[in-house]
Amino acid sequence: MHRTTRIKITELNPHLMCALCGGYFIDATTIVECLHSFCKTCIVHYLETNKYCPMCDVQVHKTRPLLSIRSDKTLQDIVYKLVPGLFKDEMKRRRDFYAAYPLADVPNGSNEDRGEVSEQEKGNLTDDETVSLSIEFYEGIRDENRGTVENGNTEKDKKNSMRFLRCPAAMTIMHLAKFLRNKMDVPTKYKVEVLYEDEPLKEYYTLMDITYIYPWRRNGPLPLKYRVQPACKRLKLSSQPPNSECTNTSGASECESVSDKAHSPATLPATTSSSLPSPVTPSHGSPSSNITTTCLR
Repeated sequence: MHRTTRIKITELNPHLMCALCGGYFIDATTIVECLHSFCKTCIVHYLETNKYCPMCDVQVHKTRPLLSIRSDKTLQDIVYKLVPGLFKDEMKRRRDFYAAYPLADVPNGSNEDRGEVSEQEKGNLTDDETVSLSIEFYEGIRDENRGTVENGNTEKDKKNSMRFLRCPAAMTIMHLAKFLRNKMDVPTKYKVEVLYEDEPLKEYYTLMDITYIYPWRRNGPLPLKYRVQPACKRLKLSSQPPNSECTNTSGASECESVSDKAHSPATLPATTSSSLPSPVTPSHGSPSSNITTTCLR
C-alpha cells in the first residue's frame, strides 16, 4: 500500500526562496551557467555591478552578464502553487503600484505584469475553494468523436444538460469513491475506482492535486469517470493431513485410486470430510498447503 508523507513548506524553502532578498521567488530567473535562481529584479540589480553568481562565484559573462540569465516560468508556477496566497498578494501589489504610478505602466506588458490576472485565470486553487466536477461511468473506450451529433443533440447540448457536483478542493479521491459506493449501494466485495480520462487516480490525490497534474483549464466541470471492479482477496488454504486419503506410500497409482473414491459421498468417512479445507478434493498426488489469489464475484 502506498504510504504518503507530508512535507512542511519550511522544508522546501531553500529551493523556493531568493538568496538575495530572502523572500519567495517573484519572476524567477535562472543563471544559465550554474542554474541558480533568483528574483528577476534582484539578480538584474546585482549583475549591474557584478559578473559572478552570488551563490557559487561562477562567472556569468565576461562583459554582458544579463545575456546569460533566463526567465524560469516553470519554477515560478511551482512557487505560486506551493505557497498559499503568494500569487494573490503579488497581483494586488502590482495593481496598487500601477494605480499609484499610472505613468509607470508598460504598454507592452502582459496582464500578469500589471496584476490583472486572477487566480481562476491562472489556474491556481486553494483548499477552501469549490471545484465543480462531473462523474460518469467508464466505458473502457475513449470517446474520439466528441464533436459528432448524437440523436439530434450536439456535444455542447450534452454538456449543458450534464449534472455535476460541487466539492471542496481539499477533498480526496478516497472520499469521492466512498460517496459513490454509498450512493449506489456497491457491496464491499467490489471496489470503486475513479479515473481521469483513462488513468486511475490515487486515493490520496485531492481535487487540487488533479487540477495541477492534469490539463484541466476550468472551462467546465472537472471530467472524472468511475468503474466498479471485483475486489481481490488473498485466501490461505489450510494444509490437509497427509494420511487423510492414502496411508500406503508404495506407489502413486494406489493413492490416485483412493483419491477417486474420495469423490464419492458414500465412501468418504465423516472424520475425513471435516478436515478438508474445501469441498473439492485434489485428484493427483498428496495435497499440500498453498496460497491462492481469488477474485470474489
